[in-house]
Amino acid sequence: MDFFVRSLAALGLVTTLSACSGAPAQSRPVATAEQAPAPAIPPGPCALRPSCDTPFPAQSKREFRHHRSGLLNALGARHRGRDLFLLPGAPQWVLGKFAYGPSDKDLKDEEIDVYLLRGCGGSWEKVGTYRTTEGEGSHPAVLGVADQGGQIFVNLAQVLPGGPLGVGRHRIKLVVAGDGTSAELFLEVLPPSARIVVTDIDGTLTEKEEALVGDVLTGNHSETHPGAVEVMRALSGRGFFMFYLTARPHWLEPRTRAWLALRGFPPGIVHTSVTATGRMGGAAASFKSGELGLLKTATGLLPELAFGNMPSDVDAYSSSGIPKTFYYKLDVDARGGVKHDDYRTLLPSLGELPAVCP
Repeated sequence: MDFFVRSLAALGLVTTLSACSGAPAQSRPVATAEQAPAPAIPPGPCALRPSCDTPFPAQSKREFRHHRSGLLNALGARHRGRDLFLLPGAPQWVLGKFAYGPSDKDLKDEEIDVYLLRGCGGSWEKVGTYRTTEGEGSHPAVLGVADQGGQIFVNLAQVLPGGPLGVGRHRIKLVVAGDGTSAELFLEVLPPSARIVVTDIDGTLTEKEEALVGDVLTGNHSETHPGAVEVMRALSGRGFFMFYLTARPHWLEPRTRAWLALRGFPPGIVHTSVTATGRMGGAAASFKSGELGLLKTATGLLPELAFGNMPSDVDAYSSSGIPKTFYYKLDVDARGGVKHDDYRTLLPSLGELPAVCP
């Protein structure tokens, strides 16, 4: 991740890349089944987390509340949601940000329709309609997400007919009533036996640390290290929940999720930074440590396994106390972690870990 952020700064591409990412996610090329690599080994005795791909029904648009809002659509939507791991009985927050264009122009005081695919089942249900915040600090921060305007904060546990979501994976669709653009997020309500694996993405899963720069500029989709998909699928097949934690800028969340699916990684929870330029070095380590701390506070759980490739990953994982860590082609002290240069060498041991299926 560090190389990506340095590249943005050196080349002055923050605005350019933001603009490239500005089109709604649904307008980008869709991965076809033949593009996704077939896994080389069975994933294990446990079923992978569901992909939640039930088609979303067409929705009719309504008038914007404010004339100025209608002018934003031409800038390109860059909405995003915030995935969360949750425990039964905890607040079930839906956190969404709605903005347009490379300068992240907030969509203020406009209606957002919230839809739920409960348990990744076969039918969508409408939760309700909520207005975006009008200015910074209009709503208290929730789980590390501060209100910077153009956001919604909805506790599903308080508004769902029949009570809170049960244990399982749930998909949320957030639709701007005025133009039909949207964002999505996933809530994973964990069982008591939950085990989590956390992994960085850039340079850890992608073929190069800087691969994302080329992807955003060209619209291509970078490859992954040999064996990386198989390792993550094997762990998911042993019952581990996947936590994809990257210091990428927050506007790259939809593209990140699409790349993981395209390359065949098992479904999980995706967290980017909450900044427009991402994090690097010490700031990346602090961000990841903070995210792992928030996870521990919210669920009482700490990942059992962690994967990275940079000194910032070592700092974050070691300071968080993760017991087993693995680093791809790391050239500094791993602080007790395992260094490797081929994911395939990890498969024999990781693929035989005890299975605890959700």
